[in-house]
Amino acid sequence: MATEYLDIGGIRDRHQQCTLGLWWKDQRFAWSTGNLLYRGVHKLHDATITSTDWVIWKFTHDTDGNVTRIEGPIIGSWDGRALLGWGV
Repeated sequence: MATEYLDIGGIRDRHQQCTLGLWWKDQRFAWSTGNLLYRGVHKLHDATITSTDWVIWKFTHDTDGNVTRIEGPIIGSWDGRALLGWGV
């Protein structure tokens, strides 16, 4: 697999670009009753939801809507995010 190098604002290291959110070209969010449940990012713009290269986080909330747990990232498809093997 070839390493991709992009010069984004002088930052060429892909790990730093991912950490800063510069690498991700597409983002998706899933909400329920005002609470963020999932956040997914992909390195390609206009990525399909069936692509298995989505990097996904799951958010768990208490009854007041406060985030109590963040799991991930786990890599998988956006449309299969609920089945990615999240904890209990």
